[in-house]
Amino acid sequence: MTSYLVLASPGAEAPDERSVVVNDGFAVWAFLAPVIWLLFNRMWLEAVAAVLVLSVAALLAADAGLAVVGMAVSLALSLITALEGRNWRVSALQRRGWRLVDLVECDDPETAFEIHAARVLAGEKAPAPHKHKPNPYPLALGRPGGGEMGSIGLVPVERK
Repeated sequence: MTSYLVLASPGAEAPDERSVVVNDGFAVWAFLAPVIWLLFNRMWLEAVAAVLVLSVAALLAADAGLAVVGMAVSLALSLITALEGRNWRVSALQRRGWRLVDLVECDDPETAFEIHAARVLAGEKAPAPHKHKPNPYPLALGRPGGGEMGSIGLVPVERK
């Protein structure tokens, strides 16, 4: 079973033909051609960053001593794009006003949209996406009656 994210178009209250269903998994085309995949999905800034990284990788690969490093950078870019590209796409759509309305597990995107539409028509509440809860015990910089506060890296310590 594959997880699909259903995003509603800006201003839409119910599922419509403009809704987007995004597979939450490995993107093979993003691995094979990351820049083209990013451009196809209208992620302009990410595509420019990928071109810059691939340019640096090509310069490194042209040097005889750093050919392996250049190939590793290129492979790393492909892997990162294939693994995280769909999350980048969802974030880009959300910045443009699309709303994440449902998470469906099924075998294909058409069935995912049908399940989402059936849930909406039945009045079911879609599972809410995971949101980070604020820490109920925020880090206090000073303690009442305590000594001088300092830190070692990111770890707060109290000095006496």
